[in-house]
Amino acid sequence: MNELLSNLKQLLEMTAAWWSNLSLLFNSPSTIGFDDIYTLLVRWVFPLLAVGILVRCIPPLLRNRGCERIWGYLEVPGSIKIPIRHWEVSLGRSKLSDIVINLPFISRNHAVLAYSRDSWTITDLGSKGGVSINGQNIEGKGEVHAGDTISLGGAEFRLLAVEEGNDDLDATRRRTWLSEWGEGIAPGKTFLLLLLFQVLGAFQLYFTMPEETKRTILLTVAVFIAAECFYYVIAFLCSRKHLELELLAFFLCGLNLFVVAADVPNQLLKQLIAIIIGMVVFCILQFILRDMERARKLKYILAAGALVLLAANLVFGEVRFGGRNWINLGFITFQPMEFVKVAFVLAGTATLDRMLTTRNITAFIAFAGTCIGALIIMRDLGTAVVFFGAFLVIAFMRSGDLRTIAYALAAAVLGALAAITFMPYVASRFEAWGNVWQYANTIGYQQTRTMIAAASGGLLGVGGGNGFLVNVPAADTDLVFGLLCEEWGLIVALTAVLTVVFMSLFAVFLVRGCNSAFYAIAASGTATIYLIQTALNVFGSVDLLPLTGITLPFVSNGGSSMIASWALLAFIKAADSRSRPDVNESGRLF
Repeated sequence: MNELLSNLKQLLEMTAAWWSNLSLLFNSPSTIGFDDIYTLLVRWVFPLLAVGILVRCIPPLLRNRGCERIWGYLEVPGSIKIPIRHWEVSLGRSKLSDIVINLPFISRNHAVLAYSRDSWTITDLGSKGGVSINGQNIEGKGEVHAGDTISLGGAEFRLLAVEEGNDDLDATRRRTWLSEWGEGIAPGKTFLLLLLFQVLGAFQLYFTMPEETKRTILLTVAVFIAAECFYYVIAFLCSRKHLELELLAFFLCGLNLFVVAADVPNQLLKQLIAIIIGMVVFCILQFILRDMERARKLKYILAAGALVLLAANLVFGEVRFGGRNWINLGFITFQPMEFVKVAFVLAGTATLDRMLTTRNITAFIAFAGTCIGALIIMRDLGTAVVFFGAFLVIAFMRSGDLRTIAYALAAAVLGALAAITFMPYVASRFEAWGNVWQYANTIGYQQTRTMIAAASGGLLGVGGGNGFLVNVPAADTDLVFGLLCEEWGLIVALTAVLTVVFMSLFAVFLVRGCNSAFYAIAASGTATIYLIQTALNVFGSVDLLPLTGITLPFVSNGGSSMIASWALLAFIKAADSRSRPDVNESGRLF
């Protein structure tokens, strides 16, 4: 009996201690309200939902590359059949051609064979020997049908449909463990988890934020959820079954609204409009990118628009946080360079995807140099690094020349040293790098407060709207990783970062199976921008890299950044062959 009473006494003491700690947690030593209990529960549920959403989206996205597809054959004398593995293939003597023809009278970049609008076409790339179809020379482009003979400078090939080249179409499919992984994960259930995540987060903020913002928060999240549901239903009705990429973007946009609601709730409407505009731009670009010729024509419009924006930024730009990268029209303020990123990827891709000539690479270098030079004049070194990284990847994917890339990197290092030497604002960022605690109340103020806030949030966070980092400038933009860590916890913050990283790696994963170099280069350029921005934002806020004022894609506050993030996502979506409505699950056109 004495032992039982002793155990009971210990249990009561432990319960009292737990209740006391819980009361102190919410600064309420006497009573605990419903909102406090709700916050406690959400802090545990939120990380589980965030991780679950990401984990459920990964397998279905990766499994689509479980097969290699053949779209036709080029037959050479002697019954040798060369498989055509893409909708667009380059032919020539160059080792960078998709189909290498190692004959001395074939030009390095001779022609491009492409499938579009239910027919094959071949385009002469200014070759010396010319191109002919069934003995008839063509100028520019000509249409080719199954059974036709194509002559490249005298070398003859016959185009065969896939049925003629291989009677067993299933033999073109290479089954791997990726083919089966994720088959049982339905996007509908993942979407429901996502909606639950957003509803719980909205009510968490509702219980925490001041009375005058409560209704605005709930209304904003409700409209966003309605927009998500509308997109999902329309995509389902259009037989689009693979929506995991969009679900990941919706997940990040939900966190964006939570960040804005906690820091600057008066900007919620602006951010909601930016998200919806971004979704519309994403859909429009998807439609344009389905036709490569249409996308190539768009490059001239976007490149011209980018140059106009650059000039306007240099002349009328407004200085904020040390950089002249804003244009204020009175009724709206935006960052032109965010939109130039989209033009940069498309212009570089459409210029270099078919052939790498001196004229093409010179044009792209001139355009890239103009963008980067303008950014240096604007003192926006972080965005200049993003553009330079995208330039290297796009150029390397077409040239494969490591020596040229090394020269470009050397030039970039010299340019960075010059910027640090002659630009005091840039130099101050590097002076604080690695020593922010020595400048905790001056140039290291933002990063030291970010690290304190991130540490105070722990794994689960203190709850949305309960953080102190919102009092630090740029908490919702440059320091958004710290704000996520503090209010929603390290697990949610890392999940958000890993989501952006996975979207980028998924783009790289798609490259080998892309139906055209156009899609491969565009997706890789986008992945580079996402990864560099993420690294600069996250590592800069915790002093692993200099703080450069770069946003975290989809998560940081900013209408321009949000619209550009959605627009760039369209390049990754276009690289996924399942996004085309004219390709079924077996990979055949119908």
